[in-house]
Amino acid sequence: MESLRARHLLVLLGVAIGCFHYPHEALLMGLADQPGETFFADPRPQYIGFADGRTELVFKRLVEKGGYVVALDGSTLICPGLPAEGMHGYLLRFDVDSVMGDSAIATLVQSCVREPRKCAPGSDTCTTLNSGVRVTTTNYLLVRRSGTWTLAQPLGKPAVITD
Repeated sequence: MESLRARHLLVLLGVAIGCFHYPHEALLMGLADQPGETFFADPRPQYIGFADGRTELVFKRLVEKGGYVVALDGSTLICPGLPAEGMHGYLLRFDVDSVMGDSAIATLVQSCVREPRKCAPGSDTCTTLNSGVRVTTTNYLLVRRSGTWTLAQPLGKPAVITD
């Protein structure tokens, strides 16, 4: 009898996990078919990292179609265009800020390192006084037409913060 209960519990757990969706998934999927130029200015990134599973879900098609390489978790991504050795790209995070009927505002956050870490020869750890991180945020207007969400336009210019 306990074996039967355990089996039912496992089946229910599997169904629950299989049916899990991220909040606003359909809305964000309206961004999935956009070309890389929509989100990345020149120089183009080579690597893309994801801050969370929802962002990875949205940008999966972009990575496949655009010839980008997915960076491993924890990779240091150097800002594209900097004359430094390493992986040039962005860590991405997409969030939905607000939904108002058939309109929504989503924010893309792109992070990269301006100053790659320099380690002493033979050192196991690297320390720096300044991380040199660059964070760019861009707000986008999305609209729903005939039940499908699409990107209407970016709202203003990207905000860039560097430390």
